Amino acid sequence: KQWYQRRVRATNWRQGHCPTDQNLYNDFQTIALNSQENSIKMLFHHFNHSDNSSSKTAKISLAPTYSVMTLGIFFVTLFLSTCWTYGIGVPSGLFVPCLLIGATYGRIVALTYQHVTGVTDPESFYPGSYALIGAAAFLGGVVRMTISLTVILIETTRNISYGLPIMLTLMVAKWVGDLFNKGLYDMHIEFKKWPLLEWEAEPIWETLRASDVMKTNLEWLNSTPTVGRVVDVLRRTKHSAFPVCVYTDKSGGYHRISRSTSFRSQLRLQGLILRSQIVTLLKKEQFRDYGEDQQDLKYSELTEFYPKYPDIDDITLTVAEQNKIIDCCKYMNPCPYTVSPYAPITKVFTLFRSLGLRHLIVVNNRGEVEGMITRAELQEHFLEQVFDLKKERTSAASSLVTTNPILPGLTINGVEAPEGQHKTLHTF
Repeated sequence: KQWYQRRVRATNWRQGHCPTDQNLYNDFQTIALNSQENSIKMLFHHFNHSDNSSSKTAKISLAPTYSVMTLGIFFVTLFLSTCWTYGIGVPSGLFVPCLLIGATYGRIVALTYQHVTGVTDPESFYPGSYALIGAAAFLGGVVRMTISLTVILIETTRNISYGLPIMLTLMVAKWVGDLFNKGLYDMHIEFKKWPLLEWEAEPIWETLRASDVMKTNLEWLNSTPTVGRVVDVLRRTKHSAFPVCVYTDKSGGYHRISRSTSFRSQLRLQGLILRSQIVTLLKKEQFRDYGEDQQDLKYSELTEFYPKYPDIDDITLTVAEQNKIIDCCKYMNPCPYTVSPYAPITKVFTLFRSLGLRHLIVVNNRGEVEGMITRAELQEHFLEQVFDLKKERTSAASSLVTTNPILPGLTINGVEAPEGQHKTLHTF
């Protein structure tokens, strides 16, 4: 392979296998073996100087610093390697590689334009500007950032005159990208199924109610459940919070809520306790026998394991300890946020976005638990499924046709119907 060679003008230029006595450098090794930050700076700023001028009076020459073939090979190689490393989860970065890929592409466009037009005036043609616009376009199309990326690139160049072209480039890159798919971060969130909410709810979801999306099969605890019941609930479920309810049954404080249960109307909400709090209480052996007092934990002790709390499977309890009870009233939230089952889903969405909620308990006008809503129930794909299902049910109900025979002698609007005639009644 033949690499184009140019004269060395900076310490970052790599000589490679070029002759040492001719002061030459290898342009591919220069862009590939330097750090990505230095390569971006060189694509943005570096020019060749005229050979016949002194260092004090050196004039800028339009002789290309890199060849088109070198930039093309580097562009394809870096693009494929960045896609590969991001896909396998290697912490190789995405922001800086995208800037470098875009700057390389911008330099290719600049050299192609120079070759086609034959421009020779360095005052009207600067390849570094093309590299800057290319970096902005590529990164803006990948992550769909606009204002913040404009500020970052302006600070990089230290030239406010680039503000308008960068803003226009990022807007066009975002619009074109949105025509095909979402941004890379948005697609990664959907792939990982992280419950990240959109900025606002769709107006079409106004017809949905909290009762349409809430979970009705959930676990609950009373104020003093046994340790064995609590461990059983934690091991069978992955819920991060549990409503604390009052129920007159003496079964130990553990039941499954469903619309068919006969004791549904007897579940009165007392509060909400987090899974992390319960696990911490079990880890620190904060349980007692009937009739004894339970030691209180300070807030610093309750959050000692934050952010990585122990797993319930790592806690070993004896049979005697499982027969003891835990006092949830001291650690639960006695006034959690609640919502009516008839509240529109747009209002529920606003509560989650504005208050940063993770759980919202649905209660009726008598304070009885109907269900619970989490961020998973407010995801766009889930709401679309619920909306389509409700729309199908409404359409099926409105198109129901019942055919009934009209009895002989029946008068309709003052006219007697003939014997044997039937009329179709549409039920809406």
